Amino acid sequence: MLSKFEIRLLDLLPSTTSYSDNALIRCQSRVVPLSANEPFEAFSYVWGTNPVLTKICIDGNDVLVTSSLAAALRRARLPDTTRVIWVDQLSINQLDVQEMANQVPLMSHIYTKTTQCLIWLGEMKPDISLSDAQSALDLIRHLSDPDKNEISDPSLRKNLHGSVRALDSINMSENEWWTRTWTLQESVLPSKACVLWGPLTIQWETLTSAGSNWVSSPHDPVLNPYIDNLNNMFTQTNGILFTKQQSSGGPLDTAFRWGYRRVTNPLDKVYGLLGLFPTDGFTRVQKCDYQLQPATVYAMFTVDLIEHYENLHPLALKFFQRPGARTPGLPSWSLDLGDGIGKKDEVIVDGDNHIWYMKNTYDCYVACGKTEVNSTRLQYDQNSNTLKLTGILIADIAVAVPQPTEDVPGTSNITCAGVTQLVQEWYRIAEDFYTNPEWHHLSWQASFWRGLLGNLRLDEDNWPDDTWATEDDVALAQRFVESGERNSICHSLFASVSHRKMVITATGLLGFGPHDAEVGDQVWILHGGHMPFVLRAKDGLPRPTNEYILIGASYVHEIMDGAAADLAKSSCEIVLS
Repeated sequence: MLSKFEIRLLDLLPSTTSYSDNALIRCQSRVVPLSANEPFEAFSYVWGTNPVLTKICIDGNDVLVTSSLAAALRRARLPDTTRVIWVDQLSINQLDVQEMANQVPLMSHIYTKTTQCLIWLGEMKPDISLSDAQSALDLIRHLSDPDKNEISDPSLRKNLHGSVRALDSINMSENEWWTRTWTLQESVLPSKACVLWGPLTIQWETLTSAGSNWVSSPHDPVLNPYIDNLNNMFTQTNGILFTKQQSSGGPLDTAFRWGYRRVTNPLDKVYGLLGLFPTDGFTRVQKCDYQLQPATVYAMFTVDLIEHYENLHPLALKFFQRPGARTPGLPSWSLDLGDGIGKKDEVIVDGDNHIWYMKNTYDCYVACGKTEVNSTRLQYDQNSNTLKLTGILIADIAVAVPQPTEDVPGTSNITCAGVTQLVQEWYRIAEDFYTNPEWHHLSWQASFWRGLLGNLRLDEDNWPDDTWATEDDVALAQRFVESGERNSICHSLFASVSHRKMVITATGLLGFGPHDAEVGDQVWILHGGHMPFVLRAKDGLPRPTNEYILIGASYVHEIMDGAAADLAKSSCEIVLS
């Protein structure tokens, strides 16, 4: 069994016959210490679903590997020189969970130190000719040069249809390499990479340069009919380049951005990203224990994120999850990596799920005031998957409007007209509530309109402006709701509605909480939580209780600036399950 301080390398031997393509693949294995710094190339490929197995020879013994790996090794094998490689399927004993636990944390080291990553996209599909595939790579090379806007090569211009069709065969919708979790770090970490596609090769840097130029430089109008095709390819390369350049917002952003990628083992939704995270944190999941349940690993990852950021931002993203769609056994407060953060049963408003809204706006607020996540009072119990936090009870929810529903049959979409009807109904409900003599002294309209916007103006990417929503923004929201005519504030309003609905507390506070909020739930300010959270007493427990389930983050206009938290005279410990 390999320790944490050594890796297994393979010498991929040259063919011993003149029929090199058909010759048996032969390798010799050897264990080397990490400190040896021996040059090697690491593979990036996909195993495949229910893969067909192929026989190769390792140290004189027959070994079965996936046909995908066998094809990659055959293409990478040199005619007369040994090639030193590292490949997960052979360099890690996949049947030894302890060796996997020792080796998976080394993936960052392996792919950072490799002299070159060999990215295997598979053989060309039968309906793609070699000439079209070669022309496709020539087009990529042309686009990688920022000084070449016009396609001057007549043969390349003539065969654009075939070139783009060949590229389509290896884009995200057709090639699984772009959709696997493991291949993300395998493309981000290496300093150099080469893409292998059947018998053809192209440098990864050429591909990413073409993607960068595609969005930053003018292109030949002859490519206009193929804009969508090229966007499909370069959206992926640009996203990987974005992550490689560390322009992203850290581990939470990485997990959120790439959560849609798939794995065979659900634990790898976390373990497959560890190479992109800081090595001095994430102590729970860095152990890479493959004997744990997915719910436990996802919960551990959530706690590691809280400790890394020293705030409760990860809990706010729980908002995207729906009961019944979660990983079995997952606690209410945990991120669900099973199907990707933010990808479950979302409410679509005017054709957009505004998936980044809660991610991008959380840090605008300071509901927790000067309180912080206290590492001594933040306690995670792995046996019960519970999380102990400190918080301040604000009030029970007395009014919770129905969850927004689609007005387009057979879809999850709420149209522009549907939003106006929805908000008008919410306003009527609030108006009725505050006509009660107990509340008529409260001025609630500002809380309604500013809360409806989250008190923010957003750009089209759901990033907020540097200032709060203005009176003009509020007037635009009112005008839209009255007339139904779209204006510049609609994107901000739609983003809010796609994630929140109106609630009113028993103390008269008006806010906008999770779609699943119910009467009797409670609004809390948790220490280190930039937004208030809606909690629900655990089923079957009498009140008062300190055991809750998390429903989600909320916006309550009067308590977003931290004043309520700072003025609170007492706080208490609660347990989330």
